[in-house]
Amino acid sequence: MTILEEILTVAQCFSDRGWTEGERSVMTTLCQAALDRWESRLREGLSPQDCRGPFVTACAWSALGAMQGGWEAGAPASFTAGDLTVRLGGGTDAAARSLEAQAAALLAPYTRDEAFAFLEVPG
Repeated sequence: MTILEEILTVAQCFSDRGWTEGERSVMTTLCQAALDRWESRLREGLSPQDCRGPFVTACAWSALGAMQGGWEAGAPASFTAGDLTVRLGGGTDAAARSLEAQAAALLAPYTRDEAFAFLEVPG
């Protein structure tokens, strides 16, 4: 099994739903993008195989976070039953951010510090 196939398998387990062929295609693209992005952030000398478990899980979480908005876009925003109205909403961005933050925390021991800072340059 390739690492991409492993990421897809883990993502499907976490999604707790069957995927349509279209969703599988999109998730394959998102998983590949997550794999490429996280691999580029690994510390020098490390490969995905060196931290395979956390790497696969983090990539799956990143891809699921990216897909979350698409899944929720098709869900109804509200529904009414008699005198009761239920309004859904607002959790998509928070859920996606949470998955990405968890992925970053999981891979923190293996990635380069990418903090940005301005340095004073004379002249």
